[in-house]
Formats: sequence, C-alpha cells, structure tokens
Amino acid sequence: MRRVALIASLAVSGWAEAREGWGRDVRVVRRRARAAVAGLISMGAVAAFTALVGAWHIALLGSTEVSASTWQLANTLREAGGLLELGFGLLAGVLFLRWLARTVALAGELDPVRGFSWTPSESVVAFLIPVVNLVQPYRVLRDLHDGLAPAGVPEPAPRPLLDGGGGYRRVEMAHAPRASAVHHAALGAWWGLYLASRGLGWLASVMPQLTVAEFIRSRYAFIASDVASFAAAWLAVRMVRAIDSRVAERQRRLAYASDEELDRLVVERDLLLRRELAKITGFGDF
Repeated sequence: MRRVALIASLAVSGWAEAREGWGRDVRVVRRRARAAVAGLISMGAVAAFTALVGAWHIALLGSTEVSASTWQLANTLREAGGLLELGFGLLAGVLFLRWLARTVALAGELDPVRGFSWTPSESVVAFLIPVVNLVQPYRVLRDLHDGLAPAGVPEPAPRPLLDGGGGYRRVEMAHAPRASAVHHAALGAWWGLYLASRGLGWLASVMPQLTVAEFIRSRYAFIASDVASFAAAWLAVRMVRAIDSRVAERQRRLAYASDEELDRLVVERDLLLRRELAKITGFGDF
C-alpha cells in the first residue's frame, strides 16, 4: 500500500519527493539492519560460550580430581549460559523481525515496476506459525534477496566526480560498489541449521541424565545444538549484510536515475499491469 501511495503522489509532487522518501526509509532500514546484526552476533557469541562450557563439563567428568569450587563454577556458568542463550535469542529474534518487516515494506517501494510479493505481516507470521515456519522463512528471505537484486533497476548514467582528482586531461567517473549476494544454498543452510539447533536443544533437554554416561551424551547434544546455532547466526549475519547492501545499491540507482529513466519504469509498470489484467477471463468485456 505504501508503494501505491508513493507512486500515486508522483503526479503531484514529482520524483524529488519520492527520492527523499526512499532515502529516509532506507536510512531506517539500514539502522535496523545494524541492530539485527549486533543481535545475531551476540546470539552466536553466547552459543559459542555455552558450547565451551559444555565441553568443559565433559572434561571435568573425565578427570579424577575436581574440587568442589570448580564444579560449582562449572554449574554456575552452565546455568548462566542457558539464561543468556534465552535472553539474547529472544532479543536477536525481535531485532531480526523488526528489520525484516521494514525491509519487506521498503522492497515494494524500491521496485516501481513489480513491487514485492510479500507483505510485512506475512513475512513475520511466516516465522511464527508451526509447520509453516519449516519452509516459509527461507522463501521470504530468498524472495527478498532476489527481489532487491541491483539488476531490477537499470544502472543510471555514469556521473563525473567534480572534486578535481582526475586532472584536466581525465575526468574520474563515480562507480558504485558491487552489492553483495548469498547463494540460495546458504539461505537454506541458515534456516536448516537454526531448526536443527532448536531440535537438538529440545532433544538434549529430554534425554535422561541419571548416570555419568547419560549426562555426557546430553552434553554432546547440547554442544551440537550450540554449534548449529553459532553457524546459523553467522550465516544470518552474512544474509542481513548482503540484503542491506542490495537495499543501498537499489536506492542509489533510483536516487541518481533521471526523471526520464524513472518515468520509463512507471510506463513499464503500467504495461506489465495491463498484461496481467488481460489474462483475467472476461476483463476485456468491461
């Protein structure tokens, strides 16, 4: 809806206001991306910490002489790690979904031709509904990543740098940095590892721990969960940064495109809409 309202306002205010709106929204999205990355890094760090504590527990169980204070410290660290994992996991989830919802909304604005197929509410709900969240989060991030590809908007004509750095014989031209990308397999691995970490954590929590051998097996399961969580957080950081760079590049292309280039995008959008409407049976009869 925001994209439709923005495009409709162009007839009155022209492209200058649209560029200003894009820039303002992109700044908000990029701030949220940095917050999401910080949350994910914190979650990964906590997962690494709890994995190390679990490995220390196993090492202590294999030792014959362990003082009571050492056991107390190990147990305290294990309990603290569990609380930190819960707290930072929730924080990272909230920051990630806040970033995702705003980025999905912006993706529609930054594609004047096709818009974006997901709404912010749909993208967030995809993570929350059981069974649905086994697949839909991957699809949301895949479509968001691909939908913000720089090629979706033509590269504007090169602009000369007027800072005098090129000399009087040669004029330096501004070149955009290449937007990052991640392979679909990495996106799938991110969500698969996250699901695996949750599943392994649940399995470890219900495993019997009545004997030393059973306790060690449960520790190994917890360590596997932490390793999967750490890997998922690392891939998520890469994914957020890649999408963030694509947002910046898409906004740059739109900001520096001429009014004529943007007008052609609107014409292309109208032609696409007409073709889609023509597919509706009986539409031409009205």
